Amino acid sequence: MKGFNLSILGFVAGFASASLGIGGGVVLVSSLVLFFGYEIKKAIGTSLATTVPTAFVGITTHYIVESSNIKVLIALLIVVGSIVGAKIGVKLANVLSSIKLKKLFALLLLLVGLKLAGIINISTGSVLKNAAYPLLIMLGLVAGSLSALFGIGGGIIMVPMLFLFFGLSIHEAIPTSLLVIFPTTLAGAVFHKKFDNINTEALRFLAPLALIGAVIGAIVTNSLPSAVLGMVFGCTMILCSVQIFLEKQ
Repeated sequence: MKGFNLSILGFVAGFASASLGIGGGVVLVSSLVLFFGYEIKKAIGTSLATTVPTAFVGITTHYIVESSNIKVLIALLIVVGSIVGAKIGVKLANVLSSIKLKKLFALLLLLVGLKLAGIINISTGSVLKNAAYPLLIMLGLVAGSLSALFGIGGGIIMVPMLFLFFGLSIHEAIPTSLLVIFPTTLAGAVFHKKFDNINTEALRFLAPLALIGAVIGAIVTNSLPSAVLGMVFGCTMILCSVQIFLEKQ
């Protein structure tokens, strides 16, 4: 029964990853801890190991369905910043008391989620073209730092920022975010493997259906209107903000 439940969880995580561009960690880590009793480090390592092939399959499917939606240069610039940002986030996590920071971060997610869902109207403007490249590196820096600091996927930050401020459509922002997530999670999985933080038994159940979910998620995303995707992603951000706000530590 546990194997069946893990397989279902893998499918849901894979679908969410490829359809929203957020990786699978938002779904996997909390579920493995809350419902399967995994220690947090094991949950994070196992989540990263599941997300690596899932992100790759999601990117490949997006490329087959609509290759022009993947913006490689933009992804590379974000990766440059996210690598540095991840190191900063790890250091901050060991220095700062993150409770107040988490509340502020949850508030940010809530506001952006409400904007994307069309519940509130906050005016936004696109970044000027000559300023875009350095700001994309800064976006990676922020996403990498927040990901390492709060244990939440960088995609939850990258997708709305690319959509709201960098002129990408939601259909372009999602696969571009996945392209950033792939090398980032690969590096994280290798790191956690060294510390034996990956549960290979759970991975055996999670990965197969996660890959199937990723294929279906990528296909579904490309068939949905932008307004619907914005609403779904906005609601996801609102749920994430509530989850972070309710955490005791």
